[in-house]
Amino acid sequence: MSIQNEIKQCINNIQSAFNANSFEPFIKYMRFPNFKNIEKEERIDFDFPFTVLTGLNGSGKSSALHALYGAPYGKSTSDFWFNTNVDPILDDSGNPNCFIYGFNNPSLVEILKQRTGIAKGSDYWEPQAPAKKYNMIGAGRSKRSAPIRKEVRYIDFREQLSAFDKYFYFGKFYSTKTLKTKQDVLRKYSQYLKNNIENSGRKSFDKRKVNKQIKLNANELAAVCLILGKNYSECNLLFHNFYNVDGVTIYFVTNNLKYSEAYAGRGEFAVVKLVYEVLNAPNNSLIILDEPEVSLHPGAQERLKLFLLRQTLIKKLQVVVSTHSAKLVEYLPDASIKLFYENSNGRFAIKNKCNYIEAFQNIGLEITENEKSLIIVEDITAKLLISSILRDLGAEFELLFAVKFFPGGAEQMYKNTVGYSEENELHKFVLLDGDKKKPKLNPDNFSMMENSDFNFIKSKLLESTGIDFSKLGFRIDGGQNGGDTAQKISSSIRYLKFIYTNLNYLPKGIPEELIWDKDFANSILNALNKQVPNYGIDLKLNINEFAATQFGDTSSHSILSAKKQLIDNFIRKKGEDYEAIKTVILGYKEMIENQ
Repeated sequence: MSIQNEIKQCINNIQSAFNANSFEPFIKYMRFPNFKNIEKEERIDFDFPFTVLTGLNGSGKSSALHALYGAPYGKSTSDFWFNTNVDPILDDSGNPNCFIYGFNNPSLVEILKQRTGIAKGSDYWEPQAPAKKYNMIGAGRSKRSAPIRKEVRYIDFREQLSAFDKYFYFGKFYSTKTLKTKQDVLRKYSQYLKNNIENSGRKSFDKRKVNKQIKLNANELAAVCLILGKNYSECNLLFHNFYNVDGVTIYFVTNNLKYSEAYAGRGEFAVVKLVYEVLNAPNNSLIILDEPEVSLHPGAQERLKLFLLRQTLIKKLQVVVSTHSAKLVEYLPDASIKLFYENSNGRFAIKNKCNYIEAFQNIGLEITENEKSLIIVEDITAKLLISSILRDLGAEFELLFAVKFFPGGAEQMYKNTVGYSEENELHKFVLLDGDKKKPKLNPDNFSMMENSDFNFIKSKLLESTGIDFSKLGFRIDGGQNGGDTAQKISSSIRYLKFIYTNLNYLPKGIPEELIWDKDFANSILNALNKQVPNYGIDLKLNINEFAATQFGDTSSHSILSAKKQLIDNFIRKKGEDYEAIKTVILGYKEMIENQ
């Protein structure tokens, strides 16, 4: 199974377990009556156990993570956000900074955590009784509800520094007769560290020692290997102060090398720390990850997502990730993606359901035409119509689909579709005019057809396309009229399955029949004091007459403008034909998300 399919299967399994309430206790939502620069009364809904917060830098994602960290019993937001002379925390009109979250205990309760700023210090956050002014559940009660009890693991990947890096880049250095540089210090004390690695003993020197040494178990090591795509035979974590700072050294062993984090990349160090924290967190823990993609290439980011989704399901974790990574956002359900953005008054707002394609656009990732799924139509009018409907459906549809038309008509498009089926191009969709509509096979017939006579299958191809097998252009060894019969059968069935799912028809006959509205056209001409033409039965000619009367000519530009007017009217009316096309497009979107 491909990693993408495993990710999608994992998401489906998480959703089923979540629907069965297997993740309780679970923070269901968080709202912000007055918290930092987040829009007042903004809210995050946690509708899925794996949640990503995305958006441009400085849009409030880390602020939300700090509030979430401070939600459970025994945790305080002041660990990350506290008052200083340079950056004082200002309460708004006497309203202290606070946040509210809801969870089931066993029915829904709301917890208000507020920065008190009185006897217990300006940075003390304390649960309060439900407040009427915030329209809280249970408002008016003097007794406050107990906060949710969840273990919390917060990892900020921008701050993941090893013992080596802490000393080399930020540690204090005092020159002596024998230690002239920081490199000299590292050389000297690395010998004591090496003794501990090789002998697993806490050998100290000058009050410096290994405080704790951990060897990753088989499960932990396998997870590190999966994410990083390397084969480690051993990995050790040593918590020590040999470099005169409290830090962590990670020692890697492969078949060819033995090395510490001084030689390893930042990504290796960060992944080991993450894996250890997640696998050793209790079930039902809250895992908060701030930009875990730092120093990881896209393939490792995708495997990291798979690891996190697996652990979310196995351990029933609530995982919240702040990220700018396309790989971490890609293919997640809309309810899992929270888009942070700055609104017109400079405060941070949150869109609670966001398609991953829309998220890409908002974090500055350009979706090229080649990366979009393709809807193929017969002519320019159909292209204008479908493109306009995609625009009407919203940005995520415009970003997800490109619309193209190929010359040659329906027969050529049936032949082109043979190539799509043979190459398994499941992101290509064909939408023919309604006057070419053919009956669709019942999918129950497909398994039965595998044991059918080829002449029967040929008849089904002809019935479904109007074209004989020999003219469709199948790539058969030995030519279409000769060749292997089994190959002909398998290619034909694959094609019939493809057109069942990926080929549809517009309502009515031709696109002009969908958009032509004589009353609308006449209303425009009457408003312009133009004489209404005598329309005939040819709808294409009627549109040309409408264009000529309105604009004075039948140039391609004038006809195009007239068609756009008619299409806008078609979309504005939202009639049954519009709804039929919308249903087809929604089906395409669902197919893409389930692939």
